[in-house]
Amino acid sequence: MLGIKTKVKRSIAHCIAATWASPQKNTLEELAFKKKYKVYIPTYENSNQIVHPDILLQSQAPHYVLAFTPYPNTNDKYENPSIAVSEDGIHFKEEKEGLNPLVPAPEKDHNDDPDLSYHDGLYQLLYLETVRPDYQNLMLLTSTDRINWNKEILHSEPLKNGGKDGFMLSPAIVYKENECFLFAVKKDFTEGNSLFATKGNSLKSIVFENEVKLNLSGVSKEFQPWHVDVFKDDKDGYVMLLCMVSPYSSKKKKYALFVATSKNLSDWAFQQSPVITNCYRSSGFVRDGVLYIYFSSNVYADVWKTGLYKSHLYSKSY
Repeated sequence: MLGIKTKVKRSIAHCIAATWASPQKNTLEELAFKKKYKVYIPTYENSNQIVHPDILLQSQAPHYVLAFTPYPNTNDKYENPSIAVSEDGIHFKEEKEGLNPLVPAPEKDHNDDPDLSYHDGLYQLLYLETVRPDYQNLMLLTSTDRINWNKEILHSEPLKNGGKDGFMLSPAIVYKENECFLFAVKKDFTEGNSLFATKGNSLKSIVFENEVKLNLSGVSKEFQPWHVDVFKDDKDGYVMLLCMVSPYSSKKKKYALFVATSKNLSDWAFQQSPVITNCYRSSGFVRDGVLYIYFSSNVYADVWKTGLYKSHLYSKSY
């Protein structure tokens, strides 16, 4: 049975989440700007709490495919890659009953941080298999139909600092012409986290030691990188959603989402102010100059909610 303190905390969490609006419109275009909307994502263990949304917009139906990991009351044993689909970007469902999770938890520790892409007729879902204090695997799931998935280890690294530091957080890939770029966060408990990128002619040919030099302009000094997503805009540029966290030395963690744009995937200009506060991980897409963001928040204590937010991409007032 739940203790009184836990019940009170979860009750407060639901009250906080209630301040988010419920989408009453039928299309994303009809939703108001700069307003948090609740998004319902069904999970295989029925909590409907998720922590790592990653949205894929595609021209064919279903037009929206969301990769995520459930995180019921901050319990990472359920944090296994899953997907949901939608025709309007607002109402999501499991594509096939019983499909999720796509892979089970490892024998020890947990899975985390999925990233979904579609390239050359193939769905590619990256995720991390984190086995503390020993190693971390960068895993790859591939599928042509989103139902049947093949699994392989893309890369493996030993963990450092007694397992506190991982090889990476939040891998995200984006394709540019004939190259595949992988962005991620290096987790470093002592020196602080940092953002890095590497590339190859294909996802499987990426050499992790050959890093791409990143020029990050306007990045906040009071936060450090936490979770990242990178995707094309609707013209000839790219967008980065970088969720930042206060330093490890902080008594209380604070999270915020910053938006950056780039023309070449190397030089990034960040907006000065965060677009969303209390944002743990986010993903999005751009359509007609409008940025649609799907994000997860720890609304209170151990309760997680999924939100939807829209803003003009190049607006100066985030």
